[in-house]
Amino acid sequence: MSVKTLRDLLGARPLHSVTPETKLREVATVMATHKIGAVAVLDQERFVGILTERDIVFRGVGAGLVVDQACASDVMTVEPVTVDIDDAISDALAAKLGDAFRHLPVTENGIVVGVLSYRDIPAEYVMMFERFREMTTSRADEGA
Repeated sequence: MSVKTLRDLLGARPLHSVTPETKLREVATVMATHKIGAVAVLDQERFVGILTERDIVFRGVGAGLVVDQACASDVMTVEPVTVDIDDAISDALAAKLGDAFRHLPVTENGIVVGVLSYRDIPAEYVMMFERFREMTTSRADEGA
């Protein structure tokens, strides 16, 4: 089967989430248990941010926060870039997945249904996208 959209890529993968009040140690435990690098942060059912392992390390521990006292809301990224579940894989790459972001929340009808990791993208898609970007950049440079 050829993977074309993020829906194809994510399949029926469950959404792992925490609340804004979840302590950082518990968030880290959720990530370790499920072998994931990011979780959605939901307040009730409303998506309020994304929290990654790097957020815990750099914004949390590295900033001197105590993991048993600091909460997800203290270090999460609010209003992150999102992609739609029916978007093409290239749309996720164009949204800076792999450049500025390692994880992107995936939505369906405005509701977060998953978190896409850069590692989820098949290598051939990354290579094709990089080649396309190189060609586009060199053409733009020639026209300048």
